[in-house]
Amino acid sequence: MFQADASDFLRLSRAIAKLPHEIRAKAANRALRRIEAMAKTRVARRSAERIKAPVGKVKQRIGSGRLSADALEFKVRSEWLRLIDLGARQTAQGVTVRGRGSYRSAFIASMRSRGVFMREGKARGPVNELFGPNPANDMNNHPDVFAAVLEDLIASHLLPRVLHEIEYLLPSR
Repeated sequence: MFQADASDFLRLSRAIAKLPHEIRAKAANRALRRIEAMAKTRVARRSAERIKAPVGKVKQRIGSGRLSADALEFKVRSEWLRLIDLGARQTAQGVTVRGRGSYRSAFIASMRSRGVFMREGKARGPVNELFGPNPANDMNNHPDVFAAVLEDLIASHLLPRVLHEIEYLLPSR
Protein backbone atom coordinates (compact mmCIF):
# COMPACT_ATOMS: atom_id res chain seq x y z
CA MET A 1 0.00 0.00 0.00
CA PHE A 2 1.33 3.39 -1.00
CA GLN A 3 1.05 6.08 1.69
CA ALA A 4 1.98 9.73 1.34
CA ASP A 5 1.31 12.94 3.21
CA ALA A 6 1.14 16.57 2.07
CA SER A 7 4.90 17.13 2.46
CA ASP A 8 5.61 14.28 0.02
CA PHE A 9 3.38 15.86 -2.60
CA LEU A 10 5.01 19.25 -2.04
CA ARG A 11 8.50 17.78 -2.56
CA LEU A 12 7.31 15.88 -5.61
CA SER A 13 5.70 18.96 -7.18
CA ARG A 14 8.89 20.97 -6.62
CA ALA A 15 11.01 18.24 -8.21
CA ILE A 16 8.68 18.02 -11.23
CA ALA A 17 8.68 21.83 -11.58
CA LYS A 18 12.49 21.75 -11.89
CA LEU A 19 12.34 19.41 -14.91
CA PRO A 20 12.60 20.88 -18.41
CA HIS A 21 9.25 21.82 -19.94
CA GLU A 22 9.75 19.38 -22.82
CA ILE A 23 10.11 16.38 -20.49
CA ARG A 24 7.11 17.43 -18.38
CA ALA A 25 4.94 17.85 -21.48
CA LYS A 26 6.01 14.53 -23.04
CA ALA A 27 5.53 12.64 -19.79
CA ALA A 28 2.06 14.09 -19.24
CA ASN A 29 1.04 13.38 -22.84
CA ARG A 30 2.29 9.79 -22.74
CA ALA A 31 0.66 9.14 -19.38
CA LEU A 32 -2.67 10.54 -20.59
CA ARG A 33 -2.60 8.35 -23.72
CA ARG A 34 -2.00 5.27 -21.58
CA ILE A 35 -4.76 6.22 -19.13
CA GLU A 36 -7.07 6.87 -22.10
CA ALA A 37 -6.50 3.34 -23.43
CA MET A 38 -7.07 1.88 -19.97
CA ALA A 39 -10.25 3.95 -19.59
CA LYS A 40 -11.62 2.72 -22.92
CA THR A 41 -11.07 -0.88 -21.84
CA ARG A 42 -12.65 -0.42 -18.41
CA VAL A 43 -15.62 1.51 -19.77
CA ALA A 44 -16.17 -1.19 -22.41
CA ARG A 45 -16.06 -3.92 -19.75
CA ARG A 46 -18.54 -2.14 -17.50
CA SER A 47 -20.85 -1.30 -20.41
CA ALA A 48 -20.76 -4.87 -21.75
CA GLU A 49 -21.59 -6.19 -18.30
CA ARG A 50 -24.56 -3.80 -18.01
CA ILE A 51 -26.03 -4.31 -21.51
CA LYS A 52 -25.22 -8.05 -21.56
CA ALA A 53 -23.07 -8.04 -24.68
CA PRO A 54 -19.61 -9.44 -25.47
CA VAL A 55 -16.81 -7.10 -24.37
CA GLY A 56 -14.99 -7.41 -27.69
CA LYS A 57 -18.03 -6.30 -29.68
CA VAL A 58 -18.61 -3.33 -27.37
CA LYS A 59 -14.95 -2.28 -27.50
CA GLN A 60 -15.01 -2.41 -31.33
CA ARG A 61 -17.96 -0.02 -31.44
CA ILE A 62 -16.65 2.48 -28.87
CA GLY A 63 -14.57 5.42 -30.01
CA SER A 64 -13.17 7.75 -27.37
CA GLY A 65 -12.11 11.36 -27.54
CA ARG A 66 -8.70 12.46 -26.38
CA LEU A 67 -7.92 13.22 -22.76
CA SER A 68 -6.15 16.53 -22.25
CA ALA A 69 -4.13 17.94 -19.39
CA ASP A 70 -6.38 21.02 -19.29
CA ALA A 71 -9.61 19.18 -18.59
CA LEU A 72 -9.85 15.55 -17.61
CA GLU A 73 -12.91 14.65 -19.62
CA PHE A 74 -13.50 11.43 -21.46
CA LYS A 75 -15.95 11.61 -24.35
CA VAL A 76 -17.34 8.40 -25.77
CA ARG A 77 -18.91 7.83 -29.15
CA SER A 78 -20.53 4.55 -29.98
CA GLU A 79 -22.40 2.82 -32.75
CA TRP A 80 -25.40 0.58 -32.16
CA LEU A 81 -24.47 -3.07 -31.71
CA ARG A 82 -25.71 -5.18 -34.58
CA LEU A 83 -27.98 -8.10 -33.65
CA ILE A 84 -26.04 -10.40 -35.95
CA ASP A 85 -22.92 -9.69 -33.83
CA LEU A 86 -24.85 -10.67 -30.68
CA GLY A 87 -25.51 -14.19 -31.99
CA ALA A 88 -28.78 -13.87 -33.92
CA ARG A 89 -30.28 -17.13 -35.25
CA GLN A 90 -32.95 -17.59 -37.89
CA THR A 91 -36.03 -19.54 -36.75
CA ALA A 92 -39.32 -20.40 -38.47
CA GLN A 93 -41.06 -17.50 -36.68
CA GLY A 94 -38.33 -14.91 -37.15
CA VAL A 95 -34.97 -14.24 -35.48
CA THR A 96 -33.89 -15.13 -31.95
CA VAL A 97 -31.02 -13.44 -30.13
CA ARG A 98 -29.52 -14.91 -26.96
CA GLY A 99 -30.38 -12.77 -23.97
CA ARG A 100 -32.54 -10.40 -26.06
CA GLY A 101 -35.55 -12.46 -27.08
CA SER A 102 -37.14 -13.01 -30.45
CA TYR A 103 -38.02 -10.70 -33.32
CA ARG A 104 -41.13 -12.01 -35.07
CA SER A 105 -41.08 -11.79 -38.89
CA ALA A 106 -37.45 -10.65 -38.95
CA PHE A 107 -34.92 -12.38 -41.18
CA ILE A 108 -31.16 -12.64 -41.58
CA ALA A 109 -29.88 -11.52 -44.96
CA SER A 110 -26.74 -10.34 -46.69
CA MET A 111 -27.58 -7.10 -48.44
CA ARG A 112 -25.08 -4.29 -47.96
CA SER A 113 -23.76 -6.34 -45.05
CA ARG A 114 -24.92 -9.39 -43.16
CA GLY A 115 -27.55 -8.38 -40.62
CA VAL A 116 -31.03 -8.80 -39.14
CA PHE A 117 -33.76 -7.07 -41.16
CA MET A 118 -37.50 -6.53 -40.97
CA ARG A 119 -39.93 -5.42 -43.67
CA GLU A 120 -41.82 -2.16 -43.11
CA GLY A 121 -45.11 -3.39 -44.59
CA LYS A 122 -46.59 -6.35 -46.42
CA ALA A 123 -44.71 -5.58 -49.65
CA ARG A 124 -41.18 -6.81 -50.45
CA GLY A 125 -39.55 -3.49 -49.71
CA PRO A 126 -38.44 -1.40 -47.99
CA VAL A 127 -36.60 -3.23 -45.22
CA ASN A 128 -34.89 -1.84 -42.13
CA GLU A 129 -31.94 -3.30 -40.26
CA LEU A 130 -32.57 -4.04 -36.57
CA PHE A 131 -29.97 -3.18 -33.96
CA GLY A 132 -29.26 -4.06 -30.35
CA PRO A 133 -28.17 -1.69 -27.58
CA ASN A 134 -25.90 1.35 -27.86
CA PRO A 135 -23.14 1.44 -25.20
CA ALA A 136 -22.91 5.25 -25.28
CA ASN A 137 -26.63 5.45 -24.59
CA ASP A 138 -26.14 3.39 -21.44
CA MET A 139 -23.33 5.73 -20.39
CA ASN A 140 -25.56 8.78 -20.89
CA ASN A 141 -28.38 7.19 -18.89
CA HIS A 142 -26.13 6.08 -15.99
CA PRO A 143 -23.26 8.59 -15.76
CA ASP A 144 -22.61 7.91 -12.06
CA VAL A 145 -21.65 4.28 -12.75
CA PHE A 146 -19.11 5.21 -15.42
CA ALA A 147 -17.83 8.26 -13.52
CA ALA A 148 -16.95 5.96 -10.64
CA VAL A 149 -14.99 3.70 -13.03
CA LEU A 150 -13.00 6.66 -14.37
CA GLU A 151 -12.44 8.23 -10.94
CA ASP A 152 -11.06 4.94 -9.63
CA LEU A 153 -8.75 4.62 -12.64
CA ILE A 154 -7.42 8.17 -12.32
CA ALA A 155 -6.95 7.93 -8.55
CA SER A 156 -5.05 4.66 -8.75
CA HIS A 157 -3.03 4.98 -11.99
CA LEU A 158 -2.48 8.57 -13.12
CA LEU A 159 0.24 9.71 -10.70
CA PRO A 160 2.25 6.45 -10.86
CA ARG A 161 2.01 6.54 -14.65
CA VAL A 162 3.27 10.14 -14.87
CA LEU A 163 6.19 9.25 -12.58
CA HIS A 164 6.96 6.19 -14.69
CA GLU A 165 7.01 8.28 -17.88
CA ILE A 166 9.24 10.92 -16.29
CA GLU A 167 11.65 8.21 -15.17
CA TYR A 168 11.63 6.76 -18.69
CA LEU A 169 12.34 10.14 -20.31
CA LEU A 170 15.14 11.19 -17.96
CA PRO A 171 18.59 10.32 -19.24
CA SER A 172 20.33 7.40 -17.52
CA ARG A 173 23.41 8.12 -15.45
